[in-house]
Amino acid sequence: MTRALLRTGGMLLLALALAGCSLWHFDFGRAHTAQDDVTAAQRALKQRRWPVAIARAEQAVAQDGSDGDRRALLATAYLRAGRFRSAAQAFDDTLALRQADAATALHLALAQIASGQHDAAQATLSRYAALIPAADRGLALALAGQPGQGVEVLMAAMRVPGADARTRQNLAMALALAGEWPDALFLVGLDLPPAQARQRILGWMRFARPTGPAEQVAALMKITPALDPGQPEALALQRPAPAALADADIDRFMPGPPEEAVTTAR
Repeated sequence: MTRALLRTGGMLLLALALAGCSLWHFDFGRAHTAQDDVTAAQRALKQRRWPVAIARAEQAVAQDGSDGDRRALLATAYLRAGRFRSAAQAFDDTLALRQADAATALHLALAQIASGQHDAAQATLSRYAALIPAADRGLALALAGQPGQGVEVLMAAMRVPGADARTRQNLAMALALAGEWPDALFLVGLDLPPAQARQRILGWMRFARPTGPAEQVAALMKITPALDPGQPEALALQRPAPAALADADIDRFMPGPPEEAVTTAR
């Protein structure tokens, strides 16, 4: 009996060794870290598993809400899941925590448009005008209810040497949203055969009459809108309140009593 047990144990150890396993390498006590959540969220995004991506990104942010990269990951998860209102909040938080970049600023504006915050989107596009490429900013302005401004921005972009077909087609869509259908058809026809150009214009005619605020952005980004309960309150970014000016500071910017002015003038 003892020899049989020893033989069996020896065979198990040999099998483990041949498989390249070592019992000494297992770390059963490793603590769960925020990086585990970040990695899992990134993996879930690649796999298009939006609920998992959101859950793990929220856990990562809950452990350190001051990390701009984690906020950006959460914002991306919300956006891809079609939760535009939550995405807008998370992108706004991201910009409050780290240096602004074109992609984050543009995604903030698009999420604001999709959640019906057109005034906020226009303000975002104005604030980050120097960062967001004109081809993207012009179309975003048109989607935000300012097709005329969008056309102006895109017309200027078209005059820049090297303007590509993407800029041209964004201008065509902005013209369509502005109701300039003949000009839109002409531009589309520069890149597509006549039949395909007419088909695209017919699609844009439906696109120009959305049934909800999220429809156009969702269609352009190939996102399915979803019900959005909003970002959990526990993840709200704690922003410092504006410092109140002391009375002495206020007086420093005010003129003194008339008699003081006369005395000083002497």
